[in-house]
Amino acid sequence: MSNPILDRTDHIVGMPVSRRALVAGAAVLGAAIAVGGVSVLGTTNAFAAATASNDFLRLSEFLTGGKPLAAGLATRYQASLARLDPKFAAAAAELQRYVSDAKAAHIDELLARPDLSEPLRKTITQIVSAWYLGIVNNDTEVELISYADALMYRPTADVLVVPSYGGGPDSWGEKPANLSTTPNKEMTR
Repeated sequence: MSNPILDRTDHIVGMPVSRRALVAGAAVLGAAIAVGGVSVLGTTNAFAAATASNDFLRLSEFLTGGKPLAAGLATRYQASLARLDPKFAAAAAELQRYVSDAKAAHIDELLARPDLSEPLRKTITQIVSAWYLGIVNNDTEVELISYADALMYRPTADVLVVPSYGGGPDSWGEKPANLSTTPNKEMTR
C-alpha cells in the first residue's frame, strides 16, 4: 500500500525533488561534512554536488564501456581528479556536453569522431586511466583510490582473486629444511 505523504514529489525552487534525490543529497552533504566541510565538494549546494557526481558516474560508465560502476568510487575519483587538476571540473563538463551532443552509442564510436579535440581526448584518458588503474596522478602527486576495485581486474574477476593486503612475513610457508647460504660448488664451475 502506498503512502500519499511519502510518495509525493515536492517542488523546491520550481524543480521536482524526489525522495531519492533528497537522500542522495543528504548522503553527499553528510560525507562532505565528515571529510572536512562542504567546501570539499567545491560547492555549497549539496544537491548540485549530487547532480554533478551522478553526471560524472554516468560519463565514467560510458567512457569505460557501459558497465555499472560504484557511485562511491565515482565521487572519490571525481574529487581527486579535481584536486590534482584545477581545470578538470570544467574539462569534464565540456566532455559531458560533447558526449551528449555527439549521441554516440559506444565509446569506440566517440573516439572515431574526427572532431574530437585533443583536450577532450586528454580528459577521457584521465577518467579512464583513473578507473582502470585505481589511481589518480599528475606530474608531482599520486593518489590511490582503489586497488582491489580497479577496472583492470574485471576481465579476470572470475578466475583471479585480487589480494587487498599481504599476509605478512613468512606468509608463503615454511622455509626448506636444508637451505644453505654457501654457494653450490657445482654452480661456480
